[in-house]
Amino acid sequence: MERTTKELSMADIAGWGSALVTFGLIQGALYLKAYWGHFGLDPFQYVAVSEIALAGLAGIGLALGMMFVAILLGDWLGNKLTSIGPDRRLLGFLAPAGLFLGLGAIIWWANAWAVLLGALLTVVCLAAVSIAPTVPAAIKKSPWLTYAVVMLVYVSIASNWLGAERAKKITRGEETRVANIRIESGSLSGLSLIGRLGDSYAFWDKARKATLLLPASELRSLEIGRGPLAETRGTD
Repeated sequence: MERTTKELSMADIAGWGSALVTFGLIQGALYLKAYWGHFGLDPFQYVAVSEIALAGLAGIGLALGMMFVAILLGDWLGNKLTSIGPDRRLLGFLAPAGLFLGLGAIIWWANAWAVLLGALLTVVCLAAVSIAPTVPAAIKKSPWLTYAVVMLVYVSIASNWLGAERAKKITRGEETRVANIRIESGSLSGLSLIGRLGDSYAFWDKARKATLLLPASELRSLEIGRGPLAETRGTD
């Protein structure tokens, strides 16, 4: 009996591990596609599948951590709001209103309308699953339904949005780190390092509004610093 239980446990671990890696692969693909696609590059031409999965798993760790904090904070706020007595109705009305207004202000300040859209779409999907007659009752009553929909819908939209916003920050010139590179034919200054795709380094040239892709073998030196560098180009 113990051997059977142990085998089932190992099978469950293998199953959840496979599901996690697959989910990481999907999220990594969404993030990298949105990020590199903003620069006109396709990451699947350069990046190995393992690297995409690793990027996705890193994002999952952050998402799960944020969700855990949000659950604890939501539970604490829920207990506080439900403990408000009927003699303090005004406070019971102002507290949730202030919370939602604060969240709206944060979304407006961060220009994270895609995240708000993802939250609304998550609610719509949950409602659709709850009223769909073809969905088994066991799925509708499952305590994991909300978490599954959040991970599949909300996190996917957030991954795509985060990748696009990271790329837009670079093209808008908000990146604080700039790069000086030296190649055989000369040197280039004032570039923004986008990242590495396989055996090539990618840079954003703000002056020409173009993406520069250089093989690692052609780079003689790469200097990255903070603050604006002189955007001069010359030859040695």
